[in-house]
Order: sequence, then C-alpha cells, then structure tokens
Amino acid sequence: MSEYWGHSENDNGAGPRELLRRHIDSVTELAARFAAAFGAEGQARVAGLLHDLGKYADQFQRRLTDPGERGRDHSSVGARFAACSHADLGVAPALAIEGHHTGLTLVQSSAELAERFRRAMEQDPDRFTSLDVAGLFARFRADGFDIPPVGGGLPMCGLPAADMLDVRLLFSALVDADFLATEEHFNGDAITLRRPRPEGPTLDAVKALSVLEARIESLGRDNEIDSAVREMRDTLAAACLKAATMRRGVFTLSAPTGSGKTLAMLAFALRHAIEHGLCRIVLVMPFLNIIEQTAAIYRSLFNPEHGFPEHFVIEDHSNVQAQERHGAPIPEPIDAAQGRVPLGRLLAENWDAPIVLTTSVQCLESLMAHRPSACRKLHRLANSVILFDEVQTLPAHLAVPTLATLSRLCERFGASVLFATATQPAFDHLDSEVRKLAAGGWTPHEITSCIQERQFAVAARRIHVSWRTEKPTSWDAIADELANETQVLCIVNLKRHASNLARLLADRGSPGVCHLSTNMCPVHRGDVLACAQLALKSGRAVQLVATQCVEAGVDIDFPVVYRALGPLEAIAQAAGRCNRHGARPASGVVRVFVPEPDGKRQYPGGAYQQAAESTTTFLRSLAESAGELDGIEILNDPARLRTYYRQLYRLTGATCVRRELDEALTAGDFAKVARHYRLIEANTINIVVPYDASVLARLRAQAESGFGSLAAIRDWIRRARPHAVSPYRPQRDAAIWSHLAPVQFSRRERVDNDEAEWFVLLDKTRYDSGLLGLCEGEEQWVV
Repeated sequence: MSEYWGHSENDNGAGPRELLRRHIDSVTELAARFAAAFGAEGQARVAGLLHDLGKYADQFQRRLTDPGERGRDHSSVGARFAACSHADLGVAPALAIEGHHTGLTLVQSSAELAERFRRAMEQDPDRFTSLDVAGLFARFRADGFDIPPVGGGLPMCGLPAADMLDVRLLFSALVDADFLATEEHFNGDAITLRRPRPEGPTLDAVKALSVLEARIESLGRDNEIDSAVREMRDTLAAACLKAATMRRGVFTLSAPTGSGKTLAMLAFALRHAIEHGLCRIVLVMPFLNIIEQTAAIYRSLFNPEHGFPEHFVIEDHSNVQAQERHGAPIPEPIDAAQGRVPLGRLLAENWDAPIVLTTSVQCLESLMAHRPSACRKLHRLANSVILFDEVQTLPAHLAVPTLATLSRLCERFGASVLFATATQPAFDHLDSEVRKLAAGGWTPHEITSCIQERQFAVAARRIHVSWRTEKPTSWDAIADELANETQVLCIVNLKRHASNLARLLADRGSPGVCHLSTNMCPVHRGDVLACAQLALKSGRAVQLVATQCVEAGVDIDFPVVYRALGPLEAIAQAAGRCNRHGARPASGVVRVFVPEPDGKRQYPGGAYQQAAESTTTFLRSLAESAGELDGIEILNDPARLRTYYRQLYRLTGATCVRRELDEALTAGDFAKVARHYRLIEANTINIVVPYDASVLARLRAQAESGFGSLAAIRDWIRRARPHAVSPYRPQRDAAIWSHLAPVQFSRRERVDNDEAEWFVLLDKTRYDSGLLGLCEGEEQWVV
C-alpha cells in the first residue's frame, strides 16, 4: 500500500477520501502555530505528528471501507512513543495525543506513562489498531515525516494545578487543530477538496479604545446622573487606564455598584492589550442576564457602523450552544459555507474572536475539564486579558484551585486577569494555599487603592441602611409595609418566599405588584423588568418582589429596597439597586430584615447558606462591639467586607479544597477534577412553558414531528431556551411528571423522564403568565 488514508469520503460519500499525510501535516502546522503563543511549538509539533500514528495500521485502513471493522485505539501508540522518546518534555504531548478523542487521563512521569501504555497493550492487544511500532514508523517515514527534537516548552513542575493547566493548554492546541483540519476536509467535496472555515477577526485595540473613550465621554455629559456619581465614574475610568500600563499579572477592581465598572474594566483591557500586544479580551460573568445586557452594550460600540467587522464580539454560553448530555457534546454539522451553521457559532466553539463574552460556568469549568470539546478553546487564553465580573459569586470551596489555575495562566501563558466587584473577596488571604498548587500564588494589584475610600464614600451617601436584624418580622408585616410604598423592591432568599409574598401583596390590592424569579422563563422575566422600568420612569406604583436573580448586573433603580437577611455580598448587591445613579432628591432607603421562620429551610443550601450564617455571626459581633448597626457603614466599607470574607473562609474551610477535589488534584486525575469542580451542582431539567402560547405550539409541534438533523436540534434548543424554566428535577413519584412530555431528540434512542433533560409543559394552568410563572402546586418546584 503506497497511500494511507486519514478520513473517509466527504460530501456524503460523493467526494474524495483524505490522505493521512495531508491531515497530519495540517494538524501539526496548526497546533504548532497555536502553541507558539506560549512557547510550546516544539511539543505541539510532536503531538501533531504522532496523534494519528495508529491510523497507518492495516486495520484502520480497512475500517474506512468496511463498516464491519470495529473502531480501535489509534492514539496510544503515538502517545507511548512521545513518552519514551522525549523524557519530561514528552509528558504533555503524550497525554494530549492519548486523549485527543477520549479525554485527558492522569499526570504521570514519562516513565510511568510509558509503562502504563506498555501494560495496556500487553493486556488487551485487540484494543489497538496495531502494536507493530516499527512497521507504523516505516510507513510514517515513507510519507515524509520524522520526529524533530523538542528543545523546550512545558516541563512538569510538580505543582498540581500548574501541571494540569500546562497539559490542558497543549491539549487544547492539538484538539483545536484536529477539529479544524477535520472540519476542513468534511466541508469539501469533489470539486473543492478542502474548505476551511474563515478565521475570526483580529483585535484592533487602538480603534476600539477610541470608540469606547468617546462613549465614556458622552455618558459623562448625562444630566440625569448626579454630578458626584459622574465624577466617581470618570475617576474610576482614569484609574483603570493608568493601571493598564503596568506589567501583566493579576489585578482587582473594587468599586461600588453604579460606578461604571462595565466600561471602566473594558477600557483597562483595551489599554492593557495595546501596551503588551495582547490578542483577545474574554469577559466572564456569572449570570446570563448580565451577559446579554453587556453584549448589547459591546455591540453598540463595536459594530460595522463604527468600522468593526462582524463577529468582533461573540458570546459563548448556554443560550447560544447546543445541549450537552452527560458530558458528551452533540456533534455539529460544520458546513458554514452553505449556511448550515452560522459562522459566529463556529467561532464561539474555539473563541476565535477579539472579544468573547462567556459565563463563569463555561470558562472556569473548561479550565478544569478533560474532554476535547470543553478544552478546545483554552489555548486562546494565552496572551489575553481575562475580566471576571461579579467575582464574589465564586463558591468559597472552589476558590483555591480556581485562583491557582488563573495564577498559572498569568505566570506562564502571558495572560492578565482582572477581578471586578463591589464586594471584593479577600482572596489574597489565600495566597499561601494557592502557592501549594501554583508557584505564582495570589497577590493582585488593586486598581482603586488610591481612590477607593472616596469612591465608596460617594456610594454610601446615596443610601441609608436600616438593619432590622434583632428579631424576625412576619411576612404579613412585610407585605403591609411594601403595600404602603409607591415604588419598592423586595429581594428574598427563596422562590417560595417570593411567590408567597407576591400573593400577599396581590391580596392587599396593591396596584403595581410584580414578581421576578427563575420560576419564570427569561422572556417573562424580561417583560416584567421592562414594565417595572417603565413604571419607575413614569412615577407609577410598582412593588417588585424578587429573588437574587435581580441583584448582580441588573440596571434598575428603586427609591426603597427591602432585603431579607442573606450573604453580606448579596445585601450589598441589593443596595446597588437603590438610588443607583444618585439622582434622587433624597437618599435611598435600604431595609434589611429577618423573615419569620415558617418551619422550612430559610436559605438555598450549600455555599449560600454558609455565607448567610457567616453574615449573621459577623453582624452580631459588629453589633456587640458598636452597640447598634444603624449608623455604621458596612456595605460600602471595603475593610469591613474583607473582615467578613476572612471570617467566611475560616467558617467554611475555604482554605482547604473540598476533599474529593483535593485528592483528584493531588493525583493529577483530569476526569475526577472535572467531575468534582462544579460551580452549579443542582440536578435541573428544562421545561418549555406556555408564556407565549404560539411559541410553545410551534416548539411542541416540531418536537413531536422529530428532528431531521443535529443542526435542527441546536436550533430548537436555541429557540426554546428563552421560553424555558429550569427547576430541580422532581422526585420519581412526583405528580408533576404527568404534566410533562420529554422531548425526544433521537428517533433511535428514546429517553424517559429519568434521562430526559428537556420537557414540554402539557398543562397550561400550571404556568401563571401574569404573576408567578411555574406554579407551585407541587412543592418540589419552589425551594
């Protein structure tokens, strides 16, 4: 055999097969280009050259034409060679090669890896395409290849988070190159043999900063904003631009709500990119509503009307992705040239854009992932500015491994990281623990250190906080107080509390009662927020009862805000919805209260409950030393917030990584780290609800008629998400199952209620489109 093939025919069998040497050459050159950004070009070349060595076997060549020939491992033989021939510098290439289809396994020494591969091949030889390494290499060399010396790159340093991230970044370069090269072949046909996707645009930071500065200047002339607030925002933007000239590393931006952080930190990122020749800005936010709001702002700046190319800003989150089931991504039809997949969605798969907006879940869980699809984009973080907004939402028990991984990104891969929030956690308190996982530790530069006191003093003058925490207040009493306010926002801890309080207000005949929680689909929530905004601007009555979903990032401004006692950082965020722009004639009023117990749990579980209990302890201690809380500045005092966070870390054990995750990190076990590193651990389902009956009818009809392609599945999910609610999965015997129909995405493998992740609500009476959303006739909906 003189020709060896790497892939089957493209164009649904009507086009040509792909020569193996062509595929290996494409992957090698792409992987080397990606890894050159962090000095691992040589290792990437080794990984690219060896990743499909097993495809030279006769068994694999037969499989391309014989459907009866089963698939076998074609990766391990190349991985074994990399481990044996390149010592410590062969570890990362060997792991990347081994996992480029199935995922990363274990960080081991080169000798341990070589021995593991030897034993596997000895114990189960039929698992592999061939064990004749000499024969495979003869064919490899006959195709014109040889293995170059590595020279340098990413040796193992012995620190768990650092070593695992180094491997993931090289793995990312290899798997992205493999995805793109394979896609290029299967996009081709008999006439155009290969059809590569267009590359994303590059970052023009100079032009982008010019446009942004013009926007900031125009906002400074807005007469509806208090002059002190305008000055605060201008001062913050100037501080960010000054700090951006510093060397790359870790930064924090501690500034009160309403101070203009969104645009100020973007100004930092663009100036920093200019100073250091950085190629990308990644903005990471905890909630979808913040992303969508921020994306609208960014696109109003960086659009074709202002001379920027399409896809200068892309989003990567659940509303623009297909559903992933049990960790395995739904494959994507990749013929962008024929319009089957929008180019923007393809570019989001590997973050090939100048500005990327994504969620904390998507970014941080990818940094701890082991699967090719999740890790594919990670090499784009090298030489990038990574902005984390509302960073107080990071769970305390995940802080140390998260900080260690981000520290390594800065230390080794030329990135800069910025943590922005009004309630900056005392993460530098964890520096010694971080250094056990990554040498760089966590010693950030605070951008506002010289102006922080003045900034928070301006914010403090906007509101007066009343701490009614000595004894509980009944829900009836709270409802009476809210009914007497013309415009008021009340934020509670549980959906059960929100719905019950909204009912109490409605029973009192309050003219402007509204309710907002994740029992309502995104479209419904958006409509409620729009109505509340309109009422606020027109002076009409509005009493909005909400859960925490209205806190971080929602630009809404009430004269009076009630907040049920919860985590101190959440109370501070709630206060940020009160007299937000400082333009009201009198100070806003924030009243913190303790709800009367109802015999059930009072907080969401886990980290939220721990933070709420820590807040109770912190406030009690403060009251004992000061006499009373009213008149003491707490929410706009960074020093007191740091004291609270240090106490929280002690009480929750944040200085210790959760045992299972700690053991997985120490063992270098990629799959276990991915399993135990979860920002959101709830087992939820998605229910398409009848907020818009016509949309539900169309979605249900398509679901019942079936899906003709994977692209159709993605499109259905994209259209369904804005009309879906995601509650916890009910118990198996819950009566609600009789009102749900599971969506069958596959005709061959039907799923039951235990397996399905998407459902259609059959009983329209179980969704209140006026006030409450998904009704709570079944207790499991409301927690």
